[in-house]
Amino acid sequence: MLDHDSGRTRGTTLDGATMRSLAKARDHRASGRFDRAESSLRRVLGAEPDHPEAHYELGQIAARTAPEKAVTHFVTALRGAPERPGYWLALATALLAVDRQPDARAILERYKAQTFGSETRPLNTAFLTSTFAAAQARYDRGEYRPAEALLDLVLLLDDTHAHATYLAGAIAARTNRPELAYDLISIALYREPENPLFFSGLSSVLTNRGDHDGAISALEKALELDPDLAIAHANLAGVYQRRFRYGEALRHAERAITLEPGNAGAHSNRGSALLALGRLGEAVEAFDRALSLDPSKLFVASNRLFAKLYAADIPHAEYAADALAYGRRYADPLLRRRPFANDRDPDRRLRVGFVSGDFCNHALVRFFEPYLRAIDRDGITALAYMTHASEDAVSERLKPLFDSWINLAGLDDDEAADRIEADAIDILVDLSGHSAGNRLLVLARKPAPVQGTWIGHPGTTGLTAIDYRLTDPITDPPGLAEPLHAERLWRLPRVTATYAGVDDLPPVRARAPFEDAGSITFGCFNRLTKVCDDALRTWAAILSSVPDARLFMVVGDIGTPEVREAVETRLTAAGMPLDRVIFQPRVNSGYHELYHRVDIALDPYPYNGGTTSYDTLSMGVPFVTLRGGHAAARTGVSVLTAMGLPDLIADSEEDYVAIARDLACDKERLRTIRQGLRERLHASPLMDHAALAADVDAAFRGMWRAWLSEGQA
Repeated sequence: MLDHDSGRTRGTTLDGATMRSLAKARDHRASGRFDRAESSLRRVLGAEPDHPEAHYELGQIAARTAPEKAVTHFVTALRGAPERPGYWLALATALLAVDRQPDARAILERYKAQTFGSETRPLNTAFLTSTFAAAQARYDRGEYRPAEALLDLVLLLDDTHAHATYLAGAIAARTNRPELAYDLISIALYREPENPLFFSGLSSVLTNRGDHDGAISALEKALELDPDLAIAHANLAGVYQRRFRYGEALRHAERAITLEPGNAGAHSNRGSALLALGRLGEAVEAFDRALSLDPSKLFVASNRLFAKLYAADIPHAEYAADALAYGRRYADPLLRRRPFANDRDPDRRLRVGFVSGDFCNHALVRFFEPYLRAIDRDGITALAYMTHASEDAVSERLKPLFDSWINLAGLDDDEAADRIEADAIDILVDLSGHSAGNRLLVLARKPAPVQGTWIGHPGTTGLTAIDYRLTDPITDPPGLAEPLHAERLWRLPRVTATYAGVDDLPPVRARAPFEDAGSITFGCFNRLTKVCDDALRTWAAILSSVPDARLFMVVGDIGTPEVREAVETRLTAAGMPLDRVIFQPRVNSGYHELYHRVDIALDPYPYNGGTTSYDTLSMGVPFVTLRGGHAAARTGVSVLTAMGLPDLIADSEEDYVAIARDLACDKERLRTIRQGLRERLHASPLMDHAALAADVDAAFRGMWRAWLSEGQA
């Protein structure tokens, strides 16, 4: 609580006894003898019930344990001595302590209108310091709106307060107001242009806007000002990953850890860089370290689960056990148990909500948009719950396809769940799983009677609050997958999802590459994360069995010496002849033209290609896959089965080598398969959007009726 210097107040005549009692009270309070201080003050009030300073002193004592009583005392003190600036600020502080922020603002506005002398400077500084600290604490707890209200008071008294302006910008960034965030942080930088922390914060805003180059420039400026700013190194590691600059990402993450060993974000970004480089065991260890430092970073736990999905040496049962443990630890305690008021009519139009942070320029849209365009509008009302603050041109394209669009980025999980429940959603569908930007803990609260997960994640979420996972019999064979799921599996009769072709797709190469090169080129366009050492050894065996063949690999950041060295070391250990490997960096344009250089693609395992497999087929390139035992390892099987190409599915690594070798050696067969492959994809169930929409709509209706028949509350 703010204090002030004692002194004579207007209209008050102090006799010797009163002055001595007040002096003793101040001394007792300063020494922590609060009972004796209060006794002295009560004697003063016995003689003069409205004595301002006595009430002020009692307010200071009450503020420790009973702030509401402190408010009463400070009001009386201020009425008796409005010329004392400390009384105004003490009352404002007490009002904030009892969450009466509008009243505190009214007092501060009146205080600011007063004419005081220079004595207000230290008082203002003390108030600004304590109020800003309270705002920072609330921000750190994720209480953004209350923090913003406190910052508003700081800026009311000092509109040049750079740190309050910056923190207000950070809050705007976290509450879906990106332009305001940019403006506020820019103003903060104008006031403190040499503050490296402000540049680091600006980078986060720019990253969310998709301006990765701008974010990198801001972080480079931050490090120019302070080369040892750990958070800037950690953030730079994150942005570099988005630019496929994995070597530099790893270097900056490790520099951040050296500077600040307890920086959980740095350990997390290090894990993500290692994951991108295919160093899965080290990635899991890095994620474990990040979680030990900050268990609240649930996205790290999700990244750790993905690392286990990618790893060939980790049984899928271990991934499932970890996912179920995630659910028990983080999600199950949040379950709300209460009756739903939804209309029980089994045949009425259903309100279906879709939750995702990827309703933007993201691969998910290529699978979800076809369904959305073919949805039965008479049977389903579709509502979008976007979880990412930044929206783009794709978001604008999607919005008219929904009956409602709500951005949840500015709401915490409880608020988001409340909003969804208020919308009377019948079926809530997660489209992210453990992917980036997920809001699984919103679904953990069970804001809808029926909940499902679809498309975004090839495995269990681990959440018992999610009732179903939509899949198909090929991806998740009956009896095989059930023990590995918290959800019940709802198998669609044909395929799990359909694919939307890319606009302005270049034509398929008229002649296979081998016709001009004179030899077969195998290819892998998938992230190195998905390519395990076992797959590399299998591919090395393929090159050995087709002596003049080459392998074309797209590898992000392969131009960085340390990345190339690490990749070549892995390939050499797998027996791969490096002189027959063609490395291609990832590209931001001209991606599909790269397929013109490949005759046969090789599907990685145990985590198969997803969008890449569809891109491959659409460019007239067949691929070979290995049949695995769980969904992530059976995507290739599902795709090739739907295409009517079962001969390209291997049941063992030896079979994988034989299929690839035989196809490479039988040029006429290869020509035949490649010819019309794009048209074959278009005619397959993989692009029969109307059939898929009918299947999904029927699934939702079935789920709804099952809930009704089970007599749920």
